[in-house]
Amino acid sequence: MKNLTEQQKLEYREKKKSRIQTIRKTLSEMTEEQRTQLIEKFGIVTTIEGHPLTAHNTCFLYAQTEKPVTIIGGFQQWLKAGRIVKKGEKSLLIFVPSQKSNEGNEAAGDDDVFFFTANVFDITQTEVITE
Repeated sequence: MKNLTEQQKLEYREKKKSRIQTIRKTLSEMTEEQRTQLIEKFGIVTTIEGHPLTAHNTCFLYAQTEKPVTIIGGFQQWLKAGRIVKKGEKSLLIFVPSQKSNEGNEAAGDDDVFFFTANVFDITQTEVITE
């Protein structure tokens, strides 16, 4: 969100919030059986590092696109892997867990964990960098 006015930033956040609410509504209307069938049909998605996504994030991705999703990564992750996101490709969202920093070096509890959304792209949305 470089060089955006405060109004543009606000509009971007509202659009993203609305998009997330629409996806969540789609997922909440699905039964557990439907979610299981979706994962069985398309399989678990992995990150560029080889980590499998949770069933929730996998369903969250499939609710955003009709295309199969196999390997996902962020824009910078794809660059480090020698690939570039194709011009005009739209990102997909996933939930990423994080923890609040604990300055007292106390053990982090469940209350310290929160989730934020990250923009990712499937490998089919990228191409090898040729120079």
